[in-house]
Amino acid sequence: MDQACARLVPGVVLAALLALGPVAAAQSGAAAVPAQMQPDVSFGYALNNEGAIRQIIVYRNNHQIQALDSCTGQDVPREKGLGELTREDFNFDGYQDLMMLVAFDAQTRNSSYCIWLYDPNTQTFVFSEELSQLTNPRPNPNNRTVVARKNMMCSEQCYVQETYEWSGVHLKPVREESLAEDPTVPTVSTCRYVRTIKTDENGKLAETSRERVNTGGVMCEPHAVW
Repeated sequence: MDQACARLVPGVVLAALLALGPVAAAQSGAAAVPAQMQPDVSFGYALNNEGAIRQIIVYRNNHQIQALDSCTGQDVPREKGLGELTREDFNFDGYQDLMMLVAFDAQTRNSSYCIWLYDPNTQTFVFSEELSQLTNPRPNPNNRTVVARKNMMCSEQCYVQETYEWSGVHLKPVREESLAEDPTVPTVSTCRYVRTIKTDENGKLAETSRERVNTGGVMCEPHAVW
């Protein structure tokens, strides 16, 4: 490891390199554009004195080419899966991007990530603030959308799921589906949830459907007694 990397922190630098294989196909199904692995790219961590991740070190042919700061503004503790690196093609350009898990809520199963898009022109990873603001983001190569789902504390039923398309270099929301509990309905009722769907109309999300559903997500009978 070169001296420039060693100077990043006064404490320990993790010397092991992480050569990540393509995982998008396994998690998201067959990609519409075959993802290309950047040749001879591997990763390591720069750690602080407590062993938390201060930076991701990017190597090509075992030479450092980048040092990526945590997007949280704080060092990321290496515990409970935090700091895990995975690769996904978020913008469907055929190149694997980089994501690091920085937060996880065991109750809601919500995860947050720092995400960097790979720029084939500069052969570097560029931080994406838009993607990093999403909860549980996943690319869908079949329709070239990015889906984010935020689970809510509502008997493990409620959620807000947002679907985005790329418009140039920015994300554009095109659909939102939510499931919420109706506080006016007795908790003993199985039909106390309302599912709302909004879709893109002239550049804005507008409500297109609202229906009452049961705990299994099945629409209730129109004349059901609440």
